Amino acid sequence: MGSLKNRLILIAMMLALPLAGLVFLGLLTDHNFNTLPYYTVDGPVEGRSLAAQRVGSFDLVNQDGEAFSAEDLRGKVWLAAFYGTDAPHVAQVTKQLLWPNFRYRDEDDIVVVSISLSPEHDTPEVLQDYVERNTRYNGFEGKWQFLTGAPEEVDRVVAEEFIIQRDPAEPNNVATIWLVDTEGFLRGVYHAASENAIRDAVEDIALLKKERDVAEYEREKLAEALAERPELPVLGPEGHTVPAFAFTGIDSVEVSHRTVEGQVKIVDYFFTHCPTICPIMSSQLARTQAWLKDNDLDRDITLLSHSVDPERDTPERLKEYATRLGADTASWKFLTGGKEDLYDQARFGYYLTALQSDTATGGFFHSDTFVLVDRENRIRGLYDGTSTAEVDAMMQDAAQLALSGER
Repeated sequence: MGSLKNRLILIAMMLALPLAGLVFLGLLTDHNFNTLPYYTVDGPVEGRSLAAQRVGSFDLVNQDGEAFSAEDLRGKVWLAAFYGTDAPHVAQVTKQLLWPNFRYRDEDDIVVVSISLSPEHDTPEVLQDYVERNTRYNGFEGKWQFLTGAPEEVDRVVAEEFIIQRDPAEPNNVATIWLVDTEGFLRGVYHAASENAIRDAVEDIALLKKERDVAEYEREKLAEALAERPELPVLGPEGHTVPAFAFTGIDSVEVSHRTVEGQVKIVDYFFTHCPTICPIMSSQLARTQAWLKDNDLDRDITLLSHSVDPERDTPERLKEYATRLGADTASWKFLTGGKEDLYDQARFGYYLTALQSDTATGGFFHSDTFVLVDRENRIRGLYDGTSTAEVDAMMQDAAQLALSGER
C-alpha cells in the first residue's frame, strides 16, 4: 500500500513539473504577438516605417482570366510563391504550399498566391487545372490564386514589389516564399526547399491572425460602446460639402477627392519647418493613427495634412517629415500643390485659416484645428489639435462615423 502511494506521489510530481512550467510561461512572462519584422531593401527591421516594403499595384490575371491585383488581397494574410507549372521543381514547391493551404482551408482571409515565372506557358486555362487539382478540399473558392501576365510585368513585380534578385543563369529558379500581412507589408521570408520553412510560415500566419483578431475584437467592442451615442451634428451652412480637390502627395502621386471617396476624413494644415504648434499637432495625429490601427479603423478613416508652405514642402520633404513621424502613408496623406488652391480649400472647404504672414513665427499662419469630415463630405466636428482631451474626443467621434450601423 505504501509503495503504491509513493508511486502515485511520484507520478503526480512528474506531471506537475511541466504544468508548473506552462503556468510560469503563461502567467509570468510577456506574450508579444507583434514579433514579426518588417522588411526593407536592406533587410528586416523592427517596426514599420516608410522604408518598409509594401506590395504595390500590379497588372496580372488569375487562373479564371480575371484581372487581379494587390488591392484584391487587402485585409487578407497571404503567402506569395514564384514558379511556373512547367518548372522541374514544381512538385516540391506545390508540396510545400499544400500544407498552409490545407491548414487554413476554411478561412477565406488566408490565401496562397503563386506568380508564374513561365507566363508564356501558364495560360489561365493551364493555371486553372493546376489550382483545381490542388484545392479540392478547400472550404472557399479563391483561396489559391495563380497569377500570370505579360513577362515584363511579372519581372517587375518580382524585382520591385517583392525585392527579389534573380540569378541571371537560372531566372526561373526562385526559392523565396514571402508572407504578406493584411496591409500588404512583407512580414516573413522562407526558403521553399527547406522542410522547416513552411512550418515556420504556418506559425507566423498564426501570429498575423492574432494581430488581426485582436484589432477586430477591439473594433467590435468600440462599435458596441458607441452605438447609443447621439448623432453628431452637421456643421457649417446648410447643404455645405467639402469641394472636390486634387493635390500632390509624397512620391509625387496625386491625391484627390476620389482617392478618399467613401472615407471618414480628419483634416489639418501645417508646414514642415513650423517651430510652434505643428510638431504638437503632428504628434497628436501620429497618436490618432496608432489608435485607429489598434481598433481596426485605419482602412475606414484617412488623415489629410495640407502644407501651407508648398514651395518648400516638396513631395520629397513631405516624405522625410512623414518618415520622422513614423506615419503610415496608406492612411495618412501629406499634401502639397498650388498655394492658392491649398488656401482656398482651407477657407471655403474646411473653414480654416491658411496664409502667408510676415508677423507669424515661421512665416505662415494657420488654424490649430482638426476638422472631422464624414463619408458624404460634410463637416461633423472641429477640435483643438494641441489638446489631448479634444483629440481623444475626435477619435471617438471619428470612430462613431466609421462604425455607424455596426454592432
